[in-house]
Amino acid sequence: KNTSKPGPVKRTKEETVKMIKDIYMAACERNVELGDGVVIHVLTKDKGIETDVHPLHMPFIEDWITHPMTIINRLHEKSPATFEQDVQAYFRTNIDNPELYKEIPSLNDRESEHPLPSGCLVRYRAMIQDMGDDEIYCTHYKVRSNDHQQVEVEKSAKYTDLFICPPGYTVIDQEPPREKFSSRQCFSCIPVPNETQWVKEGYRAHFGEEFTMQKRSFDDYSNIQQLLSPMKRLKTTAPMETSSESSETTVKTEPVEAISKPEYIVKVYDSSEDILLNTMVEFIGIYYDHGVVKADSLQSANETDQDQSLPRKTIHCIQYKKLSHINPLLHYQPTLELNQIQMARQCLLSLFESIFPNDKLLCEYLLLHLISRTYVRQPSSAYGKLSLNISHVSSEQLQTLQQLLQTILSLHSTLSITVQTLNTTQLMPNKNVAKDDENDNFLMQTPLQLPFNSHLLIDETKMECGQLTTLGLNNIKLLQDLLRQQTLKYEFHIYQLDYDCDIRCLIVSSTKSVLPCDVYIRYQTDQEVDQITFPNLSKEQIDNIRRYLTYIGQQLELDQTINQASSDINTYIQEDFVNMRKQKLLTNLDDFHLLLVLARQVVLFE
Repeated sequence: KNTSKPGPVKRTKEETVKMIKDIYMAACERNVELGDGVVIHVLTKDKGIETDVHPLHMPFIEDWITHPMTIINRLHEKSPATFEQDVQAYFRTNIDNPELYKEIPSLNDRESEHPLPSGCLVRYRAMIQDMGDDEIYCTHYKVRSNDHQQVEVEKSAKYTDLFICPPGYTVIDQEPPREKFSSRQCFSCIPVPNETQWVKEGYRAHFGEEFTMQKRSFDDYSNIQQLLSPMKRLKTTAPMETSSESSETTVKTEPVEAISKPEYIVKVYDSSEDILLNTMVEFIGIYYDHGVVKADSLQSANETDQDQSLPRKTIHCIQYKKLSHINPLLHYQPTLELNQIQMARQCLLSLFESIFPNDKLLCEYLLLHLISRTYVRQPSSAYGKLSLNISHVSSEQLQTLQQLLQTILSLHSTLSITVQTLNTTQLMPNKNVAKDDENDNFLMQTPLQLPFNSHLLIDETKMECGQLTTLGLNNIKLLQDLLRQQTLKYEFHIYQLDYDCDIRCLIVSSTKSVLPCDVYIRYQTDQEVDQITFPNLSKEQIDNIRRYLTYIGQQLELDQTINQASSDINTYIQEDFVNMRKQKLLTNLDDFHLLLVLARQVVLFE
């Protein structure tokens, strides 16, 4: 077509093979789904059929994300002895680059109608919901070429559930030696269950995550009134800085639909530290949407029996990081200045005083409650917690408080308890370990299985008189242990285990709660609060409040001064305790420790 005198062109065998490779390489540069290689069969007079397998994908920037196993296989072929170190070094270099990190697709907030291709590199911010037994897998296997040369090549089975057989080769069906086996940890992970909406929006803005759950971004809201949508519609007549006129509040309740989240099995290799239940972790690994097939079953990807596959999706972890918090605002600004702390505290108290006017003491306790953290654990006790019970508040105040907490906290959930819900709802996480079926042998999640540093609002305003069943009494006992000891029981068919947790519990009730709390405050006002007036805070001020609450909580966890106090300070504390007991100001040691907790929190947050 492009030659002036077309006709037969004589080429050597090498030139012809090179031309075919160039054609396929040019095609693969334009279509990433073309395949991993091309098999060229050359019919010769002397040697018969010669087979040449040529890989197609070139190492361009998308290759390490869309086809990470291609990079891993190349590193294994290059140096099998240092293969594992080379893989970690290669991916760590790319992941540590902020711009390349954003290119990695995230499984968070991705809807099922937009699935990711199997075999790509992904990010996944999750909570460890269940822990499975270690899985034994075959680390290496061999494949044999189908030509007359019968060339055997050793492949790595790490980071995959199946034996991948390249074109023109067949998996050698033989029992590997014992040194070819290793183990990997298996975790059942779910998205962080009580992650608030603004956190999802923050990760999308800062780290490039796809977001499809809500049409309007939280970044579009400019003040606190708009941020409290959609359940509350608040309108402002004038800013607080320029006018003394107040804002007006109107309330409209809309149902919030629960969004089902997928569950993934994450497989971790060579873990140097313990990953505990309910820990928040960010995994970066290779995602597979095929069924879970054991790698030691000697099956290739083309020979998998689909009937034996499980419906769960897997992630083979290359790198992971434990998350002490999930506040995206602290990523670029990990510390706060003194003036920022003072301003955030002042703004936060003004918001609380808008909900609970004429009661500054309640607002101060509410602020102390939000920044409290458990820092010392002893048998049957947890020190540092500050559970709070507020009573005699209106439904309007409760509803506004719920929306405000969802706006400023990164981990928040609500639990409404009545006699009926206590008698019919199983609050204790349970797992039937007696069942052999992997589909039935999993931990059932409940509203109380939450990550560390979570906040739980227990709504007791609709509690009425009634008789509790055995299940209801067990649920009450479960909540009592959570409030007193910061432990949660898990049931495993024939036995129960206590797991440590750190959940700040706020109870709102009509009268004093039936559950034990560190501090009880009855809200008293001369007039009923039917409309709530908020100060007109900007989004920058709201973000500063969000940073403040997470930052101060982190400081309470890291501060060890109470454990390293000098002997003189300990002597003063003991003398104060003895004097208070003499004056009958204290009844037990727990009351005195509550004063120490309050003093420690006041010093840090001011």
